[in-house]
Amino acid sequence: MHEQEDPPALECHIFGTGHCLASERHLIRGGRRVKVACHSLVALLRHPTHGWLLWDAGYALRMLEETRRLPYRLYRAITPLRLRPELAAVEQIKRWGLTTPDIGQVIISHFHADHIAGLRDFPRARFIASVSAYQSISGRRGFSALRRGMIPALLPEDFENRADLLPDFSGSALPGLGPTHDLFGDGSLILVNLPGHARGQIGMLAQTAQGKILFAADACWLARSIRERKPPHPITNLLVDDPHAVRTTIDHLADFAQAHPGITIIPSHCPETFAHEADRFA
Repeated sequence: MHEQEDPPALECHIFGTGHCLASERHLIRGGRRVKVACHSLVALLRHPTHGWLLWDAGYALRMLEETRRLPYRLYRAITPLRLRPELAAVEQIKRWGLTTPDIGQVIISHFHADHIAGLRDFPRARFIASVSAYQSISGRRGFSALRRGMIPALLPEDFENRADLLPDFSGSALPGLGPTHDLFGDGSLILVNLPGHARGQIGMLAQTAQGKILFAADACWLARSIRERKPPHPITNLLVDDPHAVRTTIDHLADFAQAHPGITIIPSHCPETFAHEADRFA
């Protein structure tokens, strides 16, 4: 009987693309009344066959331009931005000798502005996202878009021509997290639904040279939320797609973490995660 080959271990680099300021008491129930830096993390991965790709595109300076005027200025008012040009993904990939044409794909966890601001910097990349995530923001403008955490001008004009939009997942389930989608069919990158924060949000279980990593996007904002099974402050219910699903997803991630202690779970904005897991920008 032919045994299935082990998934390839991908080269993986994690870095921050800038940060916003948020109150810890909003990020987790029982949090302190202090401002913390929530970095927008991006992962750069190299597949032996499919080449270089990104998990999310993070912040870019165009966020400042696109939030100068109402209604999108409210985005900056709620989450004050701290951005520098050298932190954008398009600049940081140069550390590994890469330029924009080297990035073949960008996997989009969801379409909130802090995850897609860098998309325009990769004009040749294919975009991978869930169809439900894209449908939830497609065609929205003004306050309707802002209510979904979306700034339409951040999407490339040819987005639909370069997008591979994934229907409902039907692959083998990750215990506690549900059906999956094996992106390359070799087990190296497994996509999974992480509902609650944004419509159609996905996470990604990656086989990397550093071990297995579950990129959890904004399923929670702090790794503590998973360890302590604590959702964000109720005030954030005004900003998320499904508050009940936020709590349920955190519980499922906590169960998954207990069952798989060797898998690192990385929320996209956790200061603790940034300090311990990210390649620090010098």
